[in-house]
Amino acid sequence: MVDKHKVHQWLQETSFRELMLSVDFLITVYIFYHYISQLASASPEQLASIEWLSSLLLQIIIYSIVLMVVSYILLALISDDELSQPMDVREKQINLVGYKYSAIILQVGVIFAMVQYNIDSQGFTLMPQYVPHLPLHILLVAFLLAELAYYGVQLYKGRTGEIYE
Repeated sequence: MVDKHKVHQWLQETSFRELMLSVDFLITVYIFYHYISQLASASPEQLASIEWLSSLLLQIIIYSIVLMVVSYILLALISDDELSQPMDVREKQINLVGYKYSAIILQVGVIFAMVQYNIDSQGFTLMPQYVPHLPLHILLVAFLLAELAYYGVQLYKGRTGEIYE
């Protein structure tokens, strides 16, 4: 009974945008965990197979779309028409700060993927074990980390109010 009351109180104290960011953050964590666990449990033959990789990427895309749409619909049903309200200046600034960190992570990931692609095309190996399609994995991990940073920074900045630091 006490736990229900605490959850209900937290939901009343939490803004709708913060609730949406929290749900999106948790969905992205789940997708990232699913991707990493699939890679960790894959055999070398699976890692080399483009069919296996394509099916894994398709799973990630489908999970992303379905989970985000379902969460958006559920949150829209419980909101008090907050989706139609425009963001205020503070929320816009927090959103921009989230984009900044997300863009930095994504740019670094793209650069690492390009460097790795060039290393692969030259026939060099920097790692003790060859991982096929490593530039693609680097890009996907960079994208997921950028999404986590985007949501996480917005949650942190929204809670602490440290927008300009």
